[in-house]
Amino acid sequence: MDDTDADGSVSRRGFLRTAAGTAAVAGASGTAAAQEDSEGSGGGSAKTVKVGPGGSLSFEPAELTIAPGTPVKFSWESDGHNVHPDDGDWGHQPIEDKGFSFTTSPFQETGEHSYVCDPHESAGMTGTIIVQEGGGSSGSSEPAIPGFAKQLGVAASTFLLSTLGLAYFFMRYGGDFEGSAE
Repeated sequence: MDDTDADGSVSRRGFLRTAAGTAAVAGASGTAAAQEDSEGSGGGSAKTVKVGPGGSLSFEPAELTIAPGTPVKFSWESDGHNVHPDDGDWGHQPIEDKGFSFTTSPFQETGEHSYVCDPHESAGMTGTIIVQEGGGSSGSSEPAIPGFAKQLGVAASTFLLSTLGLAYFFMRYGGDFEGSAE
């Protein structure tokens, strides 16, 4: 079966088949890019909290929900921070720099465990670990797709749609806009 008409132009079916194939490939690649590595749902595998990601005065995630028996790994991404729990001793409080990390003992008791960065508490650098049965999700409701991936997807979709629109325009009205010589 040929996708061109007798005069060499692309047929409507050929165009639609190509457009559908392109959309399917774009959709499949977007789905693959959005997949996230998961670390399990608790009960042994440590969940990670980033300390000062990107130089910010925050913990990421600020609220983490885990199942009982799950340890938490704190990973420093900028200098001059510490992790000080409100309700006990997790085994580490000195101020550390980028590249340092430590893992708590597994949390066994259900409930909320709050912590702060002492030098930056006044700037709101606080966090909470919620231990509950069936836990294992971060408290964040944000999508797991990074911002640059969203921007790239929007730009690619816009480019694809404008290209398809231009192709449709040329197929519908032809590419010869010179006045007819009568």
